[in-house]
Amino acid sequence: MSNDMIPLDVVAPQEGQIKQLADDLFWFRFTLPFRLNHINLFALETTAGWLLLDCGLNAESNAAQWPAILAKLQAKKPIIGIIVSHHHADHVGYAGALAGITGAPIFMGEREYEETALLLGYSDKEAADIGGSAYANFGLGDIGVGRRRDRGNYFRTLVGDLPEVQIVEPGHSFQTAAGVWEVRFDAGHSPGHMGLMDHARHLYIGFDFLLPRISPNISVALREPDHDVLADYFAYLEEMRGLEDDWLIIPGHDWPFYGGAPRASKLIAHHEHRLEQLLNAGGPLTTNDAMALLFPFELTDHEIYFASCEARAHLNHLVTLNKMTRLTKDDIAIFAPM
Repeated sequence: MSNDMIPLDVVAPQEGQIKQLADDLFWFRFTLPFRLNHINLFALETTAGWLLLDCGLNAESNAAQWPAILAKLQAKKPIIGIIVSHHHADHVGYAGALAGITGAPIFMGEREYEETALLLGYSDKEAADIGGSAYANFGLGDIGVGRRRDRGNYFRTLVGDLPEVQIVEPGHSFQTAAGVWEVRFDAGHSPGHMGLMDHARHLYIGFDFLLPRISPNISVALREPDHDVLADYFAYLEEMRGLEDDWLIIPGHDWPFYGGAPRASKLIAHHEHRLEQLLNAGGPLTTNDAMALLFPFELTDHEIYFASCEARAHLNHLVTLNKMTRLTKDDIAIFAPM
């Protein structure tokens, strides 16, 4: 098995452009207003019409990018479905609007739909209370807690309301003229992320779980700060280490590539290094301390959310491994080496 990750020899599509990756799979890219400044979106061509894969944010900048893509697709066939991989805003945000524009149903895994509905349902006060409590537990201090509370239900500013959703069950597959795409559900980056695999052609649309350049964010949920989500992601990566070299990995960000197994190994090493950093720091650590160690650069409020929740995920995993203890003092979680 190769130790190399090899990018597919294709230039990423420009705005309004669609590129073909397989007989039935087409790729387009939208911009995002974040440090991670783009998202890859896809369309699967079936005999009856198009299945759109992920949607972008519920934002004017995203809405402005859809008409050119829809015009090109609908000139050939109708849109017959919208598949949403997971509940993060850049993937589910515009799903409701797209369903309204196209009349197509939305398909989601049950766990990700439940998470989306839960987050959309919080009032600003409820979201502020949950986030503020978590940030206090992280040791982010009065200023950090206050800034988090001021954001209210930030999720709802990026994600539109969803109409009725068709739940995709484990074992389901989507048929095209060129192949069969079987769904798989994984936890780590999100609790029930849906990927698509064509086993005959060795094609894997991994969305956000296996990325070629960056590590997917592995974060606790603010309402469940003690959950060990990193253990879930390690289990996924161990499975991906068994992929053969000729599998094409098609991610939600950056570029398609071969070499999912070596990439999974590098991601395992990346997270193991972060765990070592925290252990080698010595002494008691708050989540805020761990965040400063793992992310030693200036962060926006948006980035503090991801960085603090990822730092906490690593601390929790060290507790699972019996390498750290966790105790609470003055409502702040303190982690210390065993």
